[in-house]
Amino acid sequence: MRTVGIDLAAGLATTAASVIEWTEEGALVLAPRLRCTDTDLLRLLQKLGEDDRAGIDCPFGWPTEFVRAMAAHGAHRPWPGRGQGSTEYRARLRLRHTDLVVWEALRPGHPPLSVSFDKLGAAASRWAHLADELAARGQLVDRTGSGNLAEVYPRAARIRWGLDPQRSMADLLAAAPWLHCEDAVRDAYDRNEHAFDALIASLNARAAYRSLTDLPSPEHADFAALEGWIHLPEIGSLAKLPQ
Repeated sequence: MRTVGIDLAAGLATTAASVIEWTEEGALVLAPRLRCTDTDLLRLLQKLGEDDRAGIDCPFGWPTEFVRAMAAHGAHRPWPGRGQGSTEYRARLRLRHTDLVVWEALRPGHPPLSVSFDKLGAAASRWAHLADELAARGQLVDRTGSGNLAEVYPRAARIRWGLDPQRSMADLLAAAPWLHCEDAVRDAYDRNEHAFDALIASLNARAAYRSLTDLPSPEHADFAALEGWIHLPEIGSLAKLPQ
């Protein structure tokens, strides 16, 4: 099987992809793909086989309450937060349910970036365009990640796997000795943080394939279908990926 990891940004300069080929002998890391265009990404994702998986480092949607508020504002309907404290209501517009779950799992630590109140929204709009293009070509994207595309968060995955926060290939290969790559490929990932995050996203996709990620609980299922769901790897699951 193959896994694809994509570190998606609004612009080409900081968008990268990584492909891993999995065999019984281990996993072969291919050279990173940098400055990926929409055409590059669509070609990668459309080549996924039945057992292949992709991990996308980008929100698959926006907070439900934020969408509701923007729709009301655009239609000149009453603001949904009318009668509530502005600060308290706007807090409900900032983060998705999956963001809150990941934040709780990683405490203490900084909260995830807001797709509605931060420039991350520009990347999400690019993903929405790509997902729609995939759907037009017959490849529907399940925002919960139950299909062959899953939303991932490399920083959270590195924390769950106990990896060096400085993005070190030496550290990653020591923790995952079954990962194989040529020296030039290893250097390419060390030189580019977006390529490294794409590699972690590809590993995270394998974790999702092996059912080693946290799935939405029944109380979060409906929100995950609309907002997206981050597939956070289980603690210690890195060693289980090649099994």
